Amino acid sequence: MKMLPSFAVAAVTITSASLSHTPAALAEAPWNVGGFDMPESAIFDSTRNRVILSNIAGHPGEADGNGFLTLLSETGQILDLDWVDGLDAPKGMAFVGQNLLVADLNTLHVIDAETGAIRRSIMVEGAGFLNDVTSDGQTAYISDLMTDSIWRYADGRVTLWMQHDQLSHPNGLLLDGARLLVGTWGEGLKEDFSTEVAGSLLSVDLETRAISIVVPEIGNIDGITRVGDEILLNDWVTGEVFTVNGAGEVDLAINLSPGVADISSHGNTLFLPMMLYGDLRVVTYP
Repeated sequence: MKMLPSFAVAAVTITSASLSHTPAALAEAPWNVGGFDMPESAIFDSTRNRVILSNIAGHPGEADGNGFLTLLSETGQILDLDWVDGLDAPKGMAFVGQNLLVADLNTLHVIDAETGAIRRSIMVEGAGFLNDVTSDGQTAYISDLMTDSIWRYADGRVTLWMQHDQLSHPNGLLLDGARLLVGTWGEGLKEDFSTEVAGSLLSVDLETRAISIVVPEIGNIDGITRVGDEILLNDWVTGEVFTVNGAGEVDLAINLSPGVADISSHGNTLFLPMMLYGDLRVVTYP
């Protein structure tokens, strides 16, 4: 996610615009629900057939205690608007065992996924702006936008996994087999959070930690997810959602408005938190 730049917000549309090819077909959204407060990330809880949505509810970089998590049914009914409250600016989430991990500025919350009780809040010494979280169910990785770092959570501890200039303000993360996909925000970060150079999609080998470029300078990347054989990622500033196939070819799949935040998926269902609109939009892709 991002600090909010000052520009006008346009209506959300799904268009036939494209980069190099015609975009994949997109089914009409099965549901859309609003009334949230700067929703940043949505995750599907397949164990309990429900959706968890993080709400920043204030400045994305301030520890104001206004942030909260919302529970929704798989069809979009709000089950508990303030399921977990008293957070600061909660963003990315992932499951590890029976716990839900939530990135919150310089803190990683460990929350009982069944009850919503906060089991631990781990202060990450040296973290600047924890953002996205990805997990294989046992180990999690957390991006740190402001320190060009990625942290690792395992066995109840958070440690610095890597720090490298090439990460260029890492945001979106996705564990993808033996690699960690990293969506960077870009080089030359300015006060309004625009960049001099657009961010790239990177691949980091989990064993060697070698970094390779999958797609260079594609945009200010927020979320990354996989649907079938395709990687989907989004540009927060433009609202565009792209697909990347195994050959690294890029298509424009969906054209949204500025502020679409940390996208995620479950099967071929795509979750799109619209931070500037206060709603969660869900579509079937392709």
